[in-house]
Amino acid sequence: MTSTPNSISIVAISRHGAELARKLAIGLEGHGDLHMSRRFHEPSGPETPFDLPVRPVIQKLFSESQRLVLFMPVGAAVRLLASSLRNKHSDPAVVCVDDGGRFAVSLVSGHLGGADALAQEVAEVLGAVPVITSGSHVMRVLAVDLLGQDLGWKIEAQPGQITRASAAVVNGEAVALAQDAGDLSWRQANQEVPQKLPDNVTIYPSIDAATESNWAAALLITDRDISANLDKHTGDDAVVIYRPKTLVAGMGCRRGVATEHLEQLLISAFDANGLSLASLSCIATAELKKDEPGILELAQKYDVPVRCYSADELNSVFEARSQSEVDGEGVNPPNPPLRKGGNSGTADDLAMTGVDDSGAAGQSGEGTFGPTLQPRVHALLGIWGVAEPSALLAAGSRELLAPRIKTDRATIAIARIA
Repeated sequence: MTSTPNSISIVAISRHGAELARKLAIGLEGHGDLHMSRRFHEPSGPETPFDLPVRPVIQKLFSESQRLVLFMPVGAAVRLLASSLRNKHSDPAVVCVDDGGRFAVSLVSGHLGGADALAQEVAEVLGAVPVITSGSHVMRVLAVDLLGQDLGWKIEAQPGQITRASAAVVNGEAVALAQDAGDLSWRQANQEVPQKLPDNVTIYPSIDAATESNWAAALLITDRDISANLDKHTGDDAVVIYRPKTLVAGMGCRRGVATEHLEQLLISAFDANGLSLASLSCIATAELKKDEPGILELAQKYDVPVRCYSADELNSVFEARSQSEVDGEGVNPPNPPLRKGGNSGTADDLAMTGVDDSGAAGQSGEGTFGPTLQPRVHALLGIWGVAEPSALLAAGSRELLAPRIKTDRATIAIARIA
């Protein structure tokens, strides 16, 4: 007896429960796997029968499923699941429905696991009342553990900090919120978050302004390393950091360079510019590096895609920049000028690999930067650069967040998605 990945395991042990379970499965349009007590199983239907006792069935499905709907009393479900419960980060969503089909109760993993949303979905199909007791839901306030979830944000917090921050929001304590990176539409996009934040949540214009204020909890949305900002705050202050996927690492390298070398360059570049690797969205490079093992393995390790660009696409970045300067066109901040690279590296190396042909090892800085023209690379490969233009293309940006850093085997540049 197994559950299809991403489906909803539906379990019924009574005649009325079986009827409701079949109605639910139809309403879920094929996303429900039915598991029926053999007494009420219909051989002609797409159901998996089981023999009582139901405890081993429930425990097995609990370990295999992401979402579970039990047609039985809440008390019975609690006793059956008690020994299987671990924590809200790993337990599946569990919803209980009574035999009368009157209530759909969010029982386990309401927020992170999605039981609150599942209870509403089940209730809609059955014409039942969803019963949800999560504090942020019933108080109609910000759900700390759901913020940015639908946008792919990662959460960083010490043990217990999310719970304490959630309590501060619900209890009306002072909560600071600041965002300097990522999608700004989350207040409208996330249905769990009301468009008007609670009165006790203050939005600050910057991370610095937020961390310098006094609060019981802080919700900080950033792709920067802000550990130094939090030095003055004690362990009694709850801090939750959200990491949007906003940073692109453009990379070029010599053929056959080791993954370890590329990773060290990646880490060094992010550290040097005070950026968080948790916000890495992709690695960008030239089409000629699409099969480079080191780049592919690095992307796999950080669970991000590799974006590859043709010579024409890479060169278009420089052409667009040059044209905007000729036309006197500007952006805010103004377009930085094109820079001309040096002549480090050998012609053979460049012809083999397309590694960027300029920049000093360990170069770093802050602000915005334009791409560097690399005449020798262009003469050999027809490409004016790799790391910088690929980063800009993948980010959809016109300015680099960090200038190129170069080693003897690879280069990296960083851009931010607007």
